[in-house]
Amino acid sequence: MHAPAEHVRRRMPIRSDVEPLGEDRCVFRPGSDSPRMLAHHRGLLDADFEVVDAPELAARYRRAADRSRPAGPSHQA
Repeated sequence: MHAPAEHVRRRMPIRSDVEPLGEDRCVFRPGSDSPRMLAHHRGLLDADFEVVDAPELAARYRRAADRSRPAGPSHQA
C-alpha cells in the first residue's frame, strides 16, 4: 500500500496484518481469501497500491477497472 500503516489499520474493517515499510508505505496481508471482498475493502482505503503474489485479486481489479471506464467523462453515449 502507498499509505502509512496506521492509515490502513484505522480504515480496514477486516482482520489483517499490516507491516510498515517506512513512513508512507506498508505491506497489507488480509485475513480474507475472497478476492471480491478484498477488492471491496481495499477500496475503502483511498490509497494507491500494488498487488503482489495474488493473481486472482489482480484479475478482480482489472475487471473492476474495465467496468468503470465507461462511467468516465470521456465516454460517448
